[in-house]
Parts: sequence; structure tokens; C-alpha cells
Amino acid sequence: MLTIAVTLAFGLDIWSAFLSSTRFTRAVVLEQGETGWHKIQSVFSVVRMWGRGISLAYAVQVAVTLAVAGGLAWLWSSRVPIKAAALAIGTILATPYSLDYDLMLLAPAITFLAADGMQRGFHPWQKSLLAALWLVPTLARPVAQATLIPLAVPAMLMAFA
Repeated sequence: MLTIAVTLAFGLDIWSAFLSSTRFTRAVVLEQGETGWHKIQSVFSVVRMWGRGISLAYAVQVAVTLAVAGGLAWLWSSRVPIKAAALAIGTILATPYSLDYDLMLLAPAITFLAADGMQRGFHPWQKSLLAALWLVPTLARPVAQATLIPLAVPAMLMAFA
């Protein structure tokens, strides 16, 4: 519906302009890191931030995205109650271009995980992981910029696992 509204409002040319902008974004922002690797919170950016090549970064990102998709497919077909939390975290992990402000998706994930923990009991490590997820949106950019150590990606990978 939104696609139709945009097309009616701006015409068909808007879509060729959009596709042209995606090539620029992929090349300059994502692959060359002009936004800054410390701002992009993905496994792709971690590989690039650590000086590895574009092909390896895409390969690692594809592997993580496929693992997330498989995990979500299994989870949604099961009776596990934390599906929504996994979906929120998996959404961020699955894309190579997620900026630190996209980490706001961790808020509902934290809420669902905390509610589940209060209802069924917390594992010994779970409260620490929830605290890390809560802190990571504030600390991810400055820590990565100063030390080249990403905090968000490992925290999200652990929470998703």
C-alpha cells in the first residue's frame, strides 16, 4: 500500500532514483566505510573494521544471516516463548548495514527476555546478558571508535544463540 502511495505521489522515476542510491550506499557507505565502521553494528562492519576484505565481510555476513534465518525458522516452528525477542535481535544481525541507532530494536527484545525470565526463572548468565544488551546501544560507538572492539555484535550473537 505504501509503495502504491509513493508511486502515485512521486511517479515511477522515484524507483530508479532509489535503486541508484542503493549502489552508492553499498559502495561508499557500506564497503568503503565512509560512515565509520564504529557506527555500523554488523558482522560485516566488524570484518571490515579489523582490516579484512570486502569478499570475506560479505561471506561472514551471509553465513550469519543464513544462521539467523535458520534459527528463526526453527524457533517459530517450536513452542519456545521468546520468538519475538529473537526476531528483534535477528533483524539487526541479518543486515550488513545496521547503524548504532538501529540498536533501539534491542529494547523490545530485552523486554520479552526479561518477562520470560521473570515468569520461568533466569539462567545464571541471563541477567548479565540483559544488562549488556541494555548498555550496548550507549557504549557500542565510543568503545569501537577508541579500541576497534565491537560490543554490540558479540552481545547480540550471544543473546540470539
